[in-house]
Parts: sequence; structure tokens; C-alpha cells
Amino acid sequence: MIEFLLSHPLTFYESIKDKGQVLNSRIRKYFFIGLAAAFFMFSFCTASLLAAAADDEQNNVLQVADSTDQQGESDNDQFEDAWDEEENWEDDMDGSKAIADPLEPVNRIFFHFNDKLYYWVLKPVARGYNAILPEDVRIVVRNFFNNLLAPRSIVNNLLQGKVRKSSEELVRFVLNSTVGIVGLGDFAQDVLKLDPTYEDTGQTLGYYGLGGIFYIHWPFLGPSNVRDSIGMLGDSFLDPLNYVDIKWQERLAIRAYDRLNRTSLTLGDYELFTETALDPYTAVKDAYQQNRDGKIKDK
Repeated sequence: MIEFLLSHPLTFYESIKDKGQVLNSRIRKYFFIGLAAAFFMFSFCTASLLAAAADDEQNNVLQVADSTDQQGESDNDQFEDAWDEEENWEDDMDGSKAIADPLEPVNRIFFHFNDKLYYWVLKPVARGYNAILPEDVRIVVRNFFNNLLAPRSIVNNLLQGKVRKSSEELVRFVLNSTVGIVGLGDFAQDVLKLDPTYEDTGQTLGYYGLGGIFYIHWPFLGPSNVRDSIGMLGDSFLDPLNYVDIKWQERLAIRAYDRLNRTSLTLGDYELFTETALDPYTAVKDAYQQNRDGKIKDK
């Protein structure tokens, strides 16, 4: 932005002279804040877009300086923040490669099936479940199921050569299973500040260079790809629940309850995401791909 000002000194000072006023300290403050915001927001754009954005930011600063309505300034800031978030999201999406989708017609059918399953079954049941159990109890239930994911994270961290993280996950599992009372409390995170990593076999395959190959949207399970679908088979061998001597119907009911409990803690997120998207199917696919790429790269 300094280069921009140096390349247009006459234009900058002539505009001030024509207005017949000198910028005071407050105007200069907001002027440089606006230029800095423009720099970070458009850092990945071309030079021409950068210059155009800088001009827009300068005009916005002058308009704010001339305005005496403080509410108007607040609204302007919120508008700019929203565009900043959208620009950053688009930059992140550009960093993720689009995945092939040869099964799109079938995937869309399964997507609409899962979508209706959420709105017609899962969401109403989750609302009733929320009315029965307070949030603190539901968080405890989530902690219990999260603790069962620890063996998966321990093994996959080790397979990726992340020995320290694997050791931390082992410590988390032992402490939460004992002091945390079979995982109902996250003692390791709350007291020792050991955060979970949630590694899985799909991430391990991606760590060693295996791509998603192509996108798959499974009924009931949701978005996935070939690599992560293979990874789910590997994860099944690391799930303690699969080694408990119970009937498959009981195991399925336990997993359904876990899904219900997690949904009850995130009600509204799915609606906000899909209802604001032009094409919810594509939005979910792209978000899944971006999320998985970020986890593989530990972002």
C-alpha cells in the first residue's frame, strides 16, 4: 500500500487541496487502517484488483470521516468484516483442489435423502431431546463418545510419525478413562490443556499422498470420498465399541444415539450453511473437501 501512495502523490495531495481542508489526526488514523485492511483482504488478488480495492477503501474512509452518524460507521464496519470473511473463505477454497464427482446424479439423490432425514426426523427428535436433557448433560455424553475415538487417534498419529501427539493422545485416553470417569469428563483438556487431535485412517492415507479419488455422498453417513470410505473400514478395527459383546442392533442404536446427541449440540448450523448457499449440494461437497484437506495438513 505504501507503493500505491508513492506512485500517486500528486493525486493524493491535490484531492486534499481541492477540498480546502487538512486531514486531522482522526481522519489520518482511519485512512491508514482502511489501507491496511485493503492490503490483507486483497493480498492474493492481482495488482489491478489491489489498486481498485485500495481506491474503494480510500473513498469509504473519506465518507466515514464526513459522516457524523456513529451507527452508520458501525454498520459500515460490519459490512466490511463480512466481505473480509467471504474473501478469506474464497482464498481457502482456492487452495483446495476440486474433487471429481462422476457419481453426481446418484450423490444428489442421497444428499436430498439425508437432507429430508435431517429436517423430518433428526431435527425434530433432537429438539425434543434438548427439552429433556440440559446442555451440560449432553456435553458429558459427547465427551464419553469422543473418548472412544482416542485409540483411533493414537494409532494414526503414530502411523504418520507424530510420536508426540500419539503420546499425548495416549495420556488423554488413560486420564479421561480413569480420572474423567470413563471419559464423561475431559480432564486432560480442562486441567492439563491437552487438546484432542481426532486423527483417522483417511487422514493417514492422505498424509502419504493418496487423494480422495472421487466424491461419494453416502445415505445416512453423509459426505465422503473413496479414500475416506476405505479409511472408515480401517477405523472400525480401532473402535472399542466393536469389541464389546453386544448384538449389531444394539451397536447400531448406540451409534444412532451418538449422532442424535451431537446434532442436539449443533442445531442451526446445518440450516444456516445450506439455506444461504446457491447450491447446497455443491456447498456441502466443497466444504467437506476443504475440511478434510485442512485436517490432513494439520491446519
